[in-house]
Amino acid sequence: MKTRKGIKDMDLMDDFLFGESMMNEETAIPMAKMIIERATGLKVRNLEITCQKMVNGLDTDYHGIRLDVSASEIDIREKNAETVRVYDIEPNNGSMKELPRRDRYYQSLIDVRLLEAGTDYYKLPELWSIWILPNDPFGGNRMLYTVKNVVEEMPEIEYNDGIKKIFLYTDGEIGGSRALKNLLRYIRDTCVENAVDSDLQTLHSGIERLKNSREIGVRYMLELEKAKEAARTRIMEKYGTDLKSAEEYIAKYWRNPY
Repeated sequence: MKTRKGIKDMDLMDDFLFGESMMNEETAIPMAKMIIERATGLKVRNLEITCQKMVNGLDTDYHGIRLDVSASEIDIREKNAETVRVYDIEPNNGSMKELPRRDRYYQSLIDVRLLEAGTDYYKLPELWSIWILPNDPFGGNRMLYTVKNVVEEMPEIEYNDGIKKIFLYTDGEIGGSRALKNLLRYIRDTCVENAVDSDLQTLHSGIERLKNSREIGVRYMLELEKAKEAARTRIMEKYGTDLKSAEEYIAKYWRNPY
């Protein structure tokens, strides 16, 4: 069984701490802006954050998804304050094997909900997915990989479908900026020694308050118990075991999701 990690020992690559930081008013927008701006080079403003949102499939028979962070950039200069760009930010500690097709599926379900009936296609906002990974997805030792659709026979032509995929490798050494490298190091190892610029120091103060919050500590324990209960139920249903056998299996093999 994977050893339970206490909140104070967590890094931002840990799903629970990342989620809590994106649900907290003090840390959510500053952290989202930092990730977006340092990964893309864009200057963003007027962000609206939605954290850990469930998006159902098109029917009950189809796979739904859980978005870790969806950030919408709003252009308030427009008469109706339109969304011009949507960022899906996803830390991922799992295997890279299914990630490209997982990303494709995520983007398809997001797109379906961005365009209202009767709206022209040019109104569809840009959609950028930003994956933060502890393993090198393409083996190039780069901290930043950018993926776009291209016209294979004429790659110099821009195929502007509004979709861009960014893969950030926390240990990458090549490409990117010093600011991005600092951020990725902090996300991978969230400690005061890695808060090396003023924005990261401000963020770290907020993260420390989260780590020391009694309320969040209680929520973490409840989430762990819910995860264990769900695992027990799955084991009993899949293998037809009794509660005692399921408990023994969990004690030996269960992996803490956080």
